[in-house]
Amino acid sequence: MTLIVSLANKDYVVQVSDRRLSSNGRLIDDESNKCGVLFCLNARMVFGYTGLARYGAFSTDKWLLKALHESANPSYTIVEILEKLKDKATETFNNHQALRGLSNNQKSLAVMFTGFINIDGTLKPGCAILSNYHNFSNNTRFDKAADEFAINYSSANKEVVNPTLVQRVGNWHAMSEKDIEELRELLLQGVPGKALVGKTLEVVRDIADRPRSSGTIGKQLTSIYLPQEPNLGVESSYSTDVVKPETYMPALVYLLPDQHMTVDNISVRPVEDDTPPISVPKARRNAPCPCGSNKKYKYCHGKRDNKALQRTSR
Repeated sequence: MTLIVSLANKDYVVQVSDRRLSSNGRLIDDESNKCGVLFCLNARMVFGYTGLARYGAFSTDKWLLKALHESANPSYTIVEILEKLKDKATETFNNHQALRGLSNNQKSLAVMFTGFINIDGTLKPGCAILSNYHNFSNNTRFDKAADEFAINYSSANKEVVNPTLVQRVGNWHAMSEKDIEELRELLLQGVPGKALVGKTLEVVRDIADRPRSSGTIGKQLTSIYLPQEPNLGVESSYSTDVVKPETYMPALVYLLPDQHMTVDNISVRPVEDDTPPISVPKARRNAPCPCGSNKKYKYCHGKRDNKALQRTSR
């Protein structure tokens, strides 16, 4: 399990996902990427998945990226892509050789897509969740995974001046209504997107410490900031709870007739062993930087920019 939180208003989408891989409460890996950015003809979306991650020769992240590409042609538009993805998920989880030995109690999967869709020339925020164990339209969770996947589509409330959308998948029981309302209020206030990223990272880290998380939510986090304006770049950040020599980025999926490709497993690390660590935990501005440079945090890792992923899109 994991926790993925998506927030949207008319100006931007923010997604924060933890990177923990666990089995029956046992930590397997704290640096497993479960998120990405998708570009197609009529939409720019962030996505993330929770549930079954690996079993034998089957890997959900590899399957998902491949299935998205196989679902693109001929329309390269988001609803058609997701509907084809739904059918592929049903076929795969029922018939893949590596998954045949699993019971339906072990086959739960949810994939959330959040972003801006071009509707009659206007970019509108929206969300779609593909799942075989949770009906998000009425918030009903099944005792075991169903044989068929379904998609629930939602959009920000169009009746208000500043529509907002707050959605989460994974161990969402660990997230309280107070958390949701606090984040929604920031969306309504129109705080800068990067400020909302910082607050959401703080909230998810706090949730990870709660008993209701049951150890399934980690503190190694990936955030993605997706502005509504297509000419502005999508940005990501890797937020760590420990000093790390490397940094990580989400997958990039391009589903366009003239740009049909995926970039994944993106990490950056120094070549020289004595290079200062790239990633450090956030500290108070005037505190010593955790990297050991003897500089104040605000003059060291505290002033580094997020990583731009894409400067142009359609």
